[in-house]
Amino acid sequence: MYNKNHRNINEIENINQSTVQLSANWLQRTKVNDNFELSDQYAHICQQFKQEKKWVLFINPEESSIEQLSKTHGVDVSKILLVNYKDNEKSHTKIALEHIKSALSKGNCSAVILSNADFNNEEITQLESSACQGRTQCVLLKKSVLH
Repeated sequence: MYNKNHRNINEIENINQSTVQLSANWLQRTKVNDNFELSDQYAHICQQFKQEKKWVLFINPEESSIEQLSKTHGVDVSKILLVNYKDNEKSHTKIALEHIKSALSKGNCSAVILSNADFNNEEITQLESSACQGRTQCVLLKKSVLH
């Protein structure tokens, strides 16, 4: 009887751990209207994660918004990494996706922020899974295009 109950408790604990991992929101999508809102989001993310003393990785950031971080928001940029992928070829995008997933899953960064990136639903699911694995917040920021 003890073994059966002990096994059931372990099964319940495994289910609870899986539920906690799935319920944590490791991927966030945010739309902004202009560079000021974008800079504000960048600052909010940096301030939110500065306690963890890990890198915050920006992929394809808006240059003017990054410059405003230290000037306007007083953000310490010494723990910020900037990476730019400017090539729009599909093969390069897949390589970039693999690099992004690797950065997320390793857990060396407290957050990875992707600006104006386009991913399909399957790729977003992969990003979220990698973020959960590395316990790294993934933020997809999209700047609205005003006509």
